[in-house]
Amino acid sequence: MSDAPPSGLRAGLSGRADKQALVDWVFDRVADRYDLGNDIMSAGWHTRWKRRLVALADVRPHHRVLDIACGTGDITWMLAEHAGEVVGTDINANMLALAESKRRDVPARVSFLEADAGALPLPDEHFDVVTCVYAGRGFPDIPAVLREAHRVLKPGGQYWHLDFARPRNRAWDRVYRGYMLASGAVLGTVLHGSPRSYMYIPLSMRHYAGQDWLERRMVDAGFRARTWTTLGQIMAFNHGVKAE
Repeated sequence: MSDAPPSGLRAGLSGRADKQALVDWVFDRVADRYDLGNDIMSAGWHTRWKRRLVALADVRPHHRVLDIACGTGDITWMLAEHAGEVVGTDINANMLALAESKRRDVPARVSFLEADAGALPLPDEHFDVVTCVYAGRGFPDIPAVLREAHRVLKPGGQYWHLDFARPRNRAWDRVYRGYMLASGAVLGTVLHGSPRSYMYIPLSMRHYAGQDWLERRMVDAGFRARTWTTLGQIMAFNHGVKAE
């Protein structure tokens, strides 16, 4: 597999190249050690934040849940501990294979589907809850993904989005992203023999407009939306409700 990302990391993220090709290149490289990388980079905190999102979503045994861009299925399987049915979708087959490898006995019916989050092959008004975790920065067209999430939700259904925040304090924002850039380079070198493989995360944060921008796009898609941050404005929860 080539060490060189298509058109370069910065070019791809800034929209001067095919962003989806860049995202595919990154996750094809890191899939087998993606969970370990997350554990190291966040000192295990990413699991706590994911558990917090599941608790906030208040999933019940009669709920149908969709986890878009599910990656290796961390959130999918957490949701399956509470729901009646969970579908995990991702555009990357390698990540889905890892998600499937985690299959275990859970109350919910769980299935995985290779699909583009911006054009879901799923019926209208089918799900009670839709989640998206640490994936929004990778979408070439976030508004299209939000419109699809709104379409597949039942009236009154909830959309939950967890991702890195953009701190409002510019100095703290620079320090935070500087740490991520340095740690990403080290992790990429140690885990994959290439500093570029984990540089996507901090660089995508630089190009991500942030949680307040996302809240406005959620309103545009038809949601009643609210946003809050945690841990020194490092993580952001965006919540939307589809009108009944």
